[in-house]
Amino acid sequence: MKNKSKTIAYLINLCFFLYFVLLLTERSISVILSLSSGVNLFGTAFDGYVYSIVFLSAIVFMVLLILKCRPNVKALVKPNEDLHFGSLCLAGGVLLLSGMVHTHYTISGLQFASYGIWILGILLKTISIHSSSDNKPLLWLSFAYLVAFSMAIPVMYPSQIEAHVFFHALEAIGSIALVGAFTYLLIRLFHDNAGLFSPWPMILAVVIDVPLIALRWTEEINFFVLIFIVLSALLFLTGFLYKKKTVH
Repeated sequence: MKNKSKTIAYLINLCFFLYFVLLLTERSISVILSLSSGVNLFGTAFDGYVYSIVFLSAIVFMVLLILKCRPNVKALVKPNEDLHFGSLCLAGGVLLLSGMVHTHYTISGLQFASYGIWILGILLKTISIHSSSDNKPLLWLSFAYLVAFSMAIPVMYPSQIEAHVFFHALEAIGSIALVGAFTYLLIRLFHDNAGLFSPWPMILAVVIDVPLIALRWTEEINFFVLIFIVLSALLFLTGFLYKKKTVH
């Protein structure tokens, strides 16, 4: 049993670091391609923000990794079943900010691969606490809600709508706020299994996503975010009502 716990902890940790490596690789390639193609990284306000957030996110991530996540780094070589993932979740959320902006040479397939591996790690954590959970349906509703919520975070793309300055400002603020909310939910899932159905993250997502979808409706409908904000809302309502009914 002890060896099984150590193996699962190692695999979860490995999934996090594979996500880090893949996303950092994709972000690095996209910046290098931009520079080699003569793109002025700070030529427009939009590009200036996009590339600034890529660099700042990566720098803060590396600082967190060095200062807060050294046990997790060591565990890649020497597995440890008593690993804590709070700092690693925080580092993952910080790095995710860099993936929420579309550079000139974003490699979407590599980004989705990195996110997929990260979600696999979250799934393994959910499986590992399944047997000890007092409310297994709520645990799995929490996992499904967390994944749907992560997909409802808007990625910043350039827009040519009349109110594009306001739209981009709202998009920038919104992506940072929702990545923060997602990171909070992720840390909660890794530290307790009482459910993730506090109302404020879902309210925040609706308040941010609905205006963004509406503002760009005539230019391009963001069906991806639309589908996942609706799915997130349905999963939230299901989990919230179920928790209210079963948890006293």
